[in-house]
Amino acid sequence: MRYGWRARIGHIAPAILDTSGEEMRKLLPAGVLHVGLTISEPIQTLGAEQAAAAFGRMVDAGKRLAAEKVDVLICGGAPVALSKGPAGDAELAELLRQATQLPVVTANGVVVDGLRTLGARTVIAVSPFIDARNQEIKNFLEASGFKVAATKGLGLTKNIDFASQSPDAAFALAYGAAKEHPEADAIYIACPRWPSVDIIAALEADTGKAVVAAPAAMVWGALKALRINDCQPGFGRLMDSLRSAN
Repeated sequence: MRYGWRARIGHIAPAILDTSGEEMRKLLPAGVLHVGLTISEPIQTLGAEQAAAAFGRMVDAGKRLAAEKVDVLICGGAPVALSKGPAGDAELAELLRQATQLPVVTANGVVVDGLRTLGARTVIAVSPFIDARNQEIKNFLEASGFKVAATKGLGLTKNIDFASQSPDAAFALAYGAAKEHPEADAIYIACPRWPSVDIIAALEADTGKAVVAAPAAMVWGALKALRINDCQPGFGRLMDSLRSAN
């Protein structure tokens, strides 16, 4: 049986596609293929000129993936879109839709959809990022209607340092923030290159809060767009919501 007999999910990544691809593949049901392409952009140092260039490269990558006959596009690189402000995500999504005529799932937009699906109102956001990137996340979440109780990051700037973390780094940061902010009803774990999917269920169990982790949100959004109500079990409430839709 051929790979991707059920669906092919195209994934545009701004940096090296290593851990994020592995994280996503853990979640996919049988017959769904992850097809990744990177633009190799150093997202942590994006200025206005680099951001504009990254937008163009991501649209070009979308066209290349469309030529590979993917069925949906995941547009990663939340900081690329947020570098243009809260409206940057919608702008990039529209450019990709026009260029490819495919359904598009964006890194920021699908987090909002996931948080709303889980009934979140007050959110804690954790990431491996520096303060400036965390402030962009906060601004976007607040512009999307959420109260942000806190943002916390590891202060890392190199992509390889994100990928070199073990999942307990995300767990420890999120768990600590949850204890400090009992008023929050959800936790957002940003950055798909920072390993997180293996700790979603445990974090939900130990904190009592819904958890939306970036790679899980993107896979959830892509499967939902494809109307595939299936996924690997054991990765938290958001992924489980796919099966409950049957």
